[in-house]
Amino acid sequence: MSNLALRIIFGALYVSLMVGATVFGHPAFGVLMALLVFLSINELGVLANKESNQHLFVNPAVFAGVVLYLTFLGSRELGGTAYIVMLLIQLACLYLTYSQLKREQTLNFITGTVYLSLPLIGLAIWFMQNEQNNMEYILFYLITIWTYDSMAYVVGKAIGKRPIFPMVSPNKTIEGTVGGAIVTVVAMSVLNVYWLQLPIRASVLAPVVIFFAIFGDFVESYMKRKLGIKDSGKILPGHGGVLDRIDSIYLSALPYLVILLLV
Repeated sequence: MSNLALRIIFGALYVSLMVGATVFGHPAFGVLMALLVFLSINELGVLANKESNQHLFVNPAVFAGVVLYLTFLGSRELGGTAYIVMLLIQLACLYLTYSQLKREQTLNFITGTVYLSLPLIGLAIWFMQNEQNNMEYILFYLITIWTYDSMAYVVGKAIGKRPIFPMVSPNKTIEGTVGGAIVTVVAMSVLNVYWLQLPIRASVLAPVVIFFAIFGDFVESYMKRKLGIKDSGKILPGHGGVLDRIDSIYLSALPYLVILLLV
């Protein structure tokens, strides 16, 4: 089977899983976030050359268990301030992880674990505690990311000439990035008017998601280039690993939730 066919099949499975868990609601969405936390930290352990069961299975299971605990037993009500604090912690961990990225450095693994897990934990808590339009807001978030990825690729292929960040991701262009963002904002505005009907304007939400999703993608590309690898894993044939597939979510989820709670 060709790589393109594998990419289409497993891409469709991934989208179906994400949309299905969102539509089914609580607790399916929280269980999915727990699974993604486990797979993300496990993949990070492999990349960091951590071969012990503690790093590869125990640590991921503990963080995934936290998500399951919060999903089924609940947590205290979190407001916008709590999500801002979570975002600041995540950004600090991002800096500590990638400022001196080394495979076997323990600090990189610890801060990387927090960086990957916090946004998924935040999504699980927010989805559980905000029942009004929670499905619509998550669908808006996911569709924005997927639409931007597709449109940036299409526009970049059509008219892209100038690399936006050649040292990290030479195939991504300024034209593709800007054009993909504009098309996505327009598309999500139409989608919001005729389907999702969220009270917050799509022209406010979509640019926030796109901006941070772009940097999430660059962070993942920087890590792979720094470590000299093509894919973060092999769990999704045609796509690579979990870190490859949801790289945009790690850095955009918490800013999106902060906007939802503050606007």
